[in-house]
Amino acid sequence: MKKLLQSLFILLFVASSAMAQERTITGTVTGKEDGLPLPGVSVKIKGASGGTTTGADGKFVIRATTGASIEFSSIGFSPVSRVVANSNVLNVMLTNDARSLSDVVVVGYGSVNRKDVTGSQTSVSAQEFTDRAIPSFDKALAGKAAGVQVITANGLLGQPAQVRIRGTNTITSGQGPLYVVDGVPIFSGDVGGFTSSNALADINPNDIESFEVLKDGASTAIYGSRAAGGVILITTKKGKAGQATFTYDGYYAVGKVSKRYDQLNAAQFIEIANERLVAAGNAPQAFSMPDGQGGIVDTDWQDYLFRTAQQQNHSVSASGGTEKAKYYFSLGYSDQEGVIISNSLKRYSLKANFDQKVNKVFSFGLTSGFTYQDNTGPQTGSNTLSGNIFGGLRMLPNVPVYDDANVTGYNIAPNKTALGRGNNLITISDNIGNQRFVLDNNIRRSQTYRLLATAYAEVNLFDGLKFRTQVGVDNQNVDDFIYTDPRAGDGVSSNGSMSQAFTPSIRLDLQNVLSYNKSFADAHNLSVTLVQEFQNDRTSFYQASVSNLTDIYWNQNIVTGTFVTPTASGSLARTALESYLARVNYNYKNKYYIGGSIRSDKNSNLPAANRVGYFPGVSAAYRVSEESFFKNSSGLSFISDLRLRGSYAEVGNVSIGNFRYLGQYNAAVYGAQPGIGFSNIGNYNLQWESQKKVDVGLELGLFGGRLNVTADYFRQNTDALVQNAPTAPSLGVPSNTITQNVGNILNSGFEFSIGGDIIKNDNFSYNANFTFTAQKNIVESLREGQDQISTYNIIRVGESLNAFYGYEYAGVNPANGNPLYVKGNGQIIQGNVTNQTYNVYDPANPSATGASAILSASTDKKVLGSSLPKWFGGLNNTFTYKGFDLNVFLRFQGGNKIYNRTRVDQLNQNFVNNGTEILGRWQSVANPGDGVTPRQWFGRSTFINRDGDATTRFLEDGKFLRLDNVAFGYKLPESVVSKLKVSGIRLYASAQNLFVITGYKGLDPETNTAASATAGYGTDFNGNPQQRTLTFGANVRF
Repeated sequence: MKKLLQSLFILLFVASSAMAQERTITGTVTGKEDGLPLPGVSVKIKGASGGTTTGADGKFVIRATTGASIEFSSIGFSPVSRVVANSNVLNVMLTNDARSLSDVVVVGYGSVNRKDVTGSQTSVSAQEFTDRAIPSFDKALAGKAAGVQVITANGLLGQPAQVRIRGTNTITSGQGPLYVVDGVPIFSGDVGGFTSSNALADINPNDIESFEVLKDGASTAIYGSRAAGGVILITTKKGKAGQATFTYDGYYAVGKVSKRYDQLNAAQFIEIANERLVAAGNAPQAFSMPDGQGGIVDTDWQDYLFRTAQQQNHSVSASGGTEKAKYYFSLGYSDQEGVIISNSLKRYSLKANFDQKVNKVFSFGLTSGFTYQDNTGPQTGSNTLSGNIFGGLRMLPNVPVYDDANVTGYNIAPNKTALGRGNNLITISDNIGNQRFVLDNNIRRSQTYRLLATAYAEVNLFDGLKFRTQVGVDNQNVDDFIYTDPRAGDGVSSNGSMSQAFTPSIRLDLQNVLSYNKSFADAHNLSVTLVQEFQNDRTSFYQASVSNLTDIYWNQNIVTGTFVTPTASGSLARTALESYLARVNYNYKNKYYIGGSIRSDKNSNLPAANRVGYFPGVSAAYRVSEESFFKNSSGLSFISDLRLRGSYAEVGNVSIGNFRYLGQYNAAVYGAQPGIGFSNIGNYNLQWESQKKVDVGLELGLFGGRLNVTADYFRQNTDALVQNAPTAPSLGVPSNTITQNVGNILNSGFEFSIGGDIIKNDNFSYNANFTFTAQKNIVESLREGQDQISTYNIIRVGESLNAFYGYEYAGVNPANGNPLYVKGNGQIIQGNVTNQTYNVYDPANPSATGASAILSASTDKKVLGSSLPKWFGGLNNTFTYKGFDLNVFLRFQGGNKIYNRTRVDQLNQNFVNNGTEILGRWQSVANPGDGVTPRQWFGRSTFINRDGDATTRFLEDGKFLRLDNVAFGYKLPESVVSKLKVSGIRLYASAQNLFVITGYKGLDPETNTAASATAGYGTDFNGNPQQRTLTFGANVRF
C-alpha cells in the first residue's frame, strides 16, 4: 500500500509539473505581401492531435508547452513552424506561395494536388496585381507566366489585350486562349460594335482568387476543339470557415499619356508648308495669326486630344461561414477616365458565391456575378478623317481651336466640314474637321449588361466516387450607340446620323462529371474522370440607323422630322457543341506518373461529315527526388524536388466564323428593288484546324522549396489552317475567295522560370520571380505555295507569320534630295521627286542621271523582318521589412520589328502639320539634312514616302525594357489598428508604366494598331498613347 501511494504521488507530481509548463499562446497571423490578417489558417502543435484555426481578425489561441513547435499552414501560403519560447505572444507572417507542392490547384473539370500535375501549367495569384489601376485582369498577366505574351495595343480603356500562349498558331481567328470562369467557358474579346468594349472587363479583378494558365497538350487536350490557343482557368473568391470577414479595397489614380508626339510648332509649320508649296511651283499659303494678346496663335493640338485622367475604384466584400456553409459576397464600383478625351469606363458589379455541404454525401452551391459596364470612346480609325490621332496630328498649329464668331463656338471653315483656315490662304488638306469638336460632340458608346452564373450539385456515391452536375450561363447584352453631329465634321455630309445596335448573346453550358480517386496499398494512386458536356450559344444582332436630322435635340427625346435614309438590319446565329471526355491519371508512390485523356467534340459550325473530332492527350512524369538513392545522397540534399515530365496531345480550333461551310445570302437593294445575293460560297469539306502539341519539361525545387526552377521545350504544329483561299474573278465568287483548309504553321520554343525566397527572416524578405521565353514561328505550307501579301506584310512558306515585306531604303541623294532604294539585284536607284520617275543611281557621281529604272513589287520587294517577338519575359521583385513592402516589376521583349506607319503620316506632303522629324529634310547640297529625309514637294506624299508599301526607312527594332509597376505599401501596426476597431489596414502607392528603354521612335513599342494576321500585324498606325498612372489605395479588413 505504501509503494502504491508513493507511485501515485510521483505520477501526480509529474503531471502537475507538465501542466504547469503548458500555457496559453496567443497571436496574429498576417500575410507578408499585404500585411493583412489571414483567417482560416490551420494552427497545430507538431506531433499532437487537434488544433485550431485563426479567426476573421487573424488571431488564434492555443495551449502549448515551452519548446513545443507550432505549425501554421494555409492553402496558397508556405507553411511556417515556430518554437514556443518564453513569450506568451506569437505573431506569424505567411508568405504567398503559388507553387507550393501541397497546394490544390484547379485543372479542367476538377482539381488536384500540385505535385500530381503532369502538364505545363502556371499559377498566377490575383494578389500579384492588387496594387494596380487596371480596367481588366488580362492586361496584368503580362510577364507573369513563361510562354504567355500579353500586348496592350493602345491606351484606350475597354481595348482588349492580345493574349498569346506559346505563339501565334493560326492565320485567321481564334488566336487567343479559351477563358473558363469557375468551370464555365465564357465569351471574350471585343464585344463593342461602335467603340471597343472588352468582355473580360466585365469581371471585377477584386473578385478573382487565382489564374491557372494551361499551356501544353496534356493540360489543354481536355478542352478539345477550343484549346489551340491555350486555356486560362479563373477561380473567383469563395468563403472560408470562420468568423465573418469584411474587406474594403479602394484606390484613386491619376493618369497621363506616357509620351506625346513631337509636332511642329506654328513657326516651323509655316516654314515647312511654304517650302514644299514653293518647290512645287506654288506661292506661299501659310501665315501666322495674331492671338489677340500681342502674340501669334501657336496651338499644340495634343493639349486638346489628351487630358489628365482621374480614376477611382471601390470594392467591399463579406465572407465567412462554417464547415458546412460558406459564402462570399461583394459589391464593386469603378469609374475611370481615359487619358484620351471622350474615353471613359464605368463598371458596377455584384458577386455572390455560396457553398452548402448538407451532409457527408450531398453538397451544392452557386457562383453568380452581375455586371453593368458603360464604355465611351472616340473614333479611333487609323486612316479615317475623324480618327482622333489621324486627324488630331494633322491639325494646323497656326489656327485656334475655338472661334466665338462661329455658331458652334469652334474654329470651323465655312463649308462646315473642315478646320477653319485662320490667316492661311488655303484650307487644311482632305477637309479634315476640327478634332476637338468631334471629340466633344460626336458620341460612341457601348453599354453591357452581363450575368455569369454557375450552379452545381455534388454527390459522394461511395468512398472515392463522386458525381457532379453543373449548369453555367453567360448572358451578355450589348447596347451600342453612335451619333455624329450635323453641324460640323463628318456629320455634315449626312446632315447628322444616329445608329443603335443591340447584341444579346447567351451561352448555356451543362456538365456532368463522374470522378473516382483512390489510393491502394499506400503505393498506387488512381484518378478517373468522365465528362459529358453540352454547350449552346445564341447571338442576335439588331441595328437601326437614321440620317438627315432636323435638329440636335435627339438626347432630349424630341427628335423631329423625317429621316431620308432610315435603315435596319439584323442577324441570328445559333451554334451547339456536344462533348464527351475520359481522363485517367495514375502514379506509383508519387514517383512514376502517367496520364491520358480523349475528348470527342461535335460542333454545329462544321458540315455533318466533319462535325465530330477526337482529341487525345498523354503525359508522363518521373519524380527523381522520391528515389531512395536520391534521398540518401548527401551531395543532393539541397535539391528538395526534381521532376521530369513530357506530354503529347492533339487539340483543335473551330473559331472560324459561323456556318462558313454553307452558302450564305445577304439582303440587297438593286435600284429600288429589294432582293438577296450570295455573300459566301459554301465548302462541305471544311473541317477544324488541328494542332499537335509536344512538351518536355523539368521542375526543380531547391533549398527546401525556397527556390523553384521550371524549364520547358515545346513544339506545336497547326495543320489544316482555315483561310479564305483566292479564286479566279471569272468564277463570280463573292470576294473572290472560298473558305478552305490550307496551310501549316509550326511554333517551337523554350520557356524558363525561376523564383522563390532569396532572403527570408522574421524582419526582412526578398522574393524574386523571373520568366523568359524564346520562340520561333515558321509557315511550313500554304495553298499551292502561294504567297499571301497584304499592304505591309507577307505570309510565305519558310518565313515567320506576318513577316514585313517591302523595299530596302538607301537614304537620300546628297546632290538633289531624292530618295534612294535598293533593287532586288542590289542596284541602287533614285526616285525623282520632280517628275515621279526612277533612274539608276551612281554613288560616285550623285549628280548624274542614270538609265531609266523602275521599282517593281514582284522583283524588288523582300522580306524585311519578323513582326513576332522572338523572346520576352519579366522580373518581379518583392521586398518586405517589418510593416513595409516594395514591389518592382519589369518586362522585356525583343527580336521583332515594328512598321512605324505613323511616321509616314508625320512626314505628309500635303497642307497639314508634321512631326519634328521633317526638320531633318534635305534642303540643298550645302544643307543635306539628316541623310534620311528627302526633299519636300507639295502633294507627293505617296511617291516620297512610299506610304502604300513597307520600307526599311520606317521599319524599326521592337525590343524594349519596361518598368511596368512599382508599388510601396505600409501595414499599420496593431497598436493603431486596434484603436480603429478594424483587423488590419494597409496603405499603398503605386506607379505604372514609369519608363520604357527602347530605340523605337514611336510612342510605345507595344503599340499594335492592326492586330489581325492579314491586315498589318505589328504596325503602329496612328495609335492612341499608353498612359502612365499614379495610384493611391487602401486595403482594410474588418
